[in-house]
Amino acid sequence: MAMSPDPVTKSNIRITVTSTAVIINLIVILILDEIYGAVAKWLTDIEVPKTDKTFEERLILKTFLLKFVNSYAPIFYVAFFKGRKLKKLYRKLKDKDTEQEESNSQQNRAPKQWDLDYSLEPFTGLAPEYMEMIIQFGFVTLFVASFPLAPLFALLNNIIEIRLDARKFVTELRRPDAVRAKDIGIWYNILSGMGKFSVIINAFVISFTSDFIPRLVYLYMYSETGTMHGFINHTLSYFNVTHFKPGTAPTLSQFDKEMLICRYKDYREPPWSINAYEFSKQYWSVLAIRLAFVIVFQNLVMFLSEAVDWMIPDIPKDISEQIKKEKTLLVDVFLKEEQEKLQLIQNFILRDRPTQQEPEPKQENGFRRNRAASFQFTREQRSSYMSFSSHHTDV
Repeated sequence: MAMSPDPVTKSNIRITVTSTAVIINLIVILILDEIYGAVAKWLTDIEVPKTDKTFEERLILKTFLLKFVNSYAPIFYVAFFKGRKLKKLYRKLKDKDTEQEESNSQQNRAPKQWDLDYSLEPFTGLAPEYMEMIIQFGFVTLFVASFPLAPLFALLNNIIEIRLDARKFVTELRRPDAVRAKDIGIWYNILSGMGKFSVIINAFVISFTSDFIPRLVYLYMYSETGTMHGFINHTLSYFNVTHFKPGTAPTLSQFDKEMLICRYKDYREPPWSINAYEFSKQYWSVLAIRLAFVIVFQNLVMFLSEAVDWMIPDIPKDISEQIKKEKTLLVDVFLKEEQEKLQLIQNFILRDRPTQQEPEPKQENGFRRNRAASFQFTREQRSSYMSFSSHHTDV
């Protein structure tokens, strides 16, 4: 394309190359995404976790790490295309083939609601939904300094995604099985780790990819007038064009006259210095302040986040007090029940003691049998009550 005589083709080289690279990159990301998902499941199966919860946590962690590298390595990855349309098309074609193989009797009768529900795609869990939100959260937090409009686009995407997910759960998926969960599990640790990692990334982006630190250094250390006048000249170094290596000098120049000295953006010693083209003192000053800014910025943001976390509790005060009252009432009920049972047992014991201590009078055989039966019934009743009370859980 660069050698093409068409001026329109030459003028659109950059757009064409960039678009082609983005499309190829997207295709590679989608392919690797499926491969990494299968690899993560295979690695988790090899570990043989003991419980389903452990299996799920390890699978989520491995999948996230692999997809993290796959998604964030290219900055221009488009997060909205997940290849779902191809999967839905394949599923529809498969359902049509299955319906054609059914008998005529089943086709003639009207399908029941449970038949329609069974033909839907089974619910595989919330891991894909969580993963999508985690990837989006990474784009919003990790690269917000480079692209400040990312939170706005994420908000618009989530507004649309709410309705799309609602339609998907109602019309395309089977009803999910309800499972009790204490919290979101390992996803909270992933979000917390990404939040801390994003602080470091943004600190490096601000300090090393912008002129924020060099401007401050020039203003407070090298400026004679206390202004930014002369900043551009301060950031440019000198280069003697006769010092080019053989065969590396440019052959075409836009200047009419021959140039001997050129300027370039860097902090280097001039060619007439003893340490020609080595890093200057200004370079080391700027580098030290950049690293100091990263450390200060990271610790300041971490301190502010911890302060906000401490000032705003996870559970409101009135709700926590209500929970404490309910626990206190529950303990009082259990204690009262235990005291009643203990009192009843003591009454049984006190009732049996006089019977065991009294000497047996010499009476008729019928009266002795009744007395023995009464004593036996009393012991059996006490043993049955003791066995019943032993089943009660201690508080």
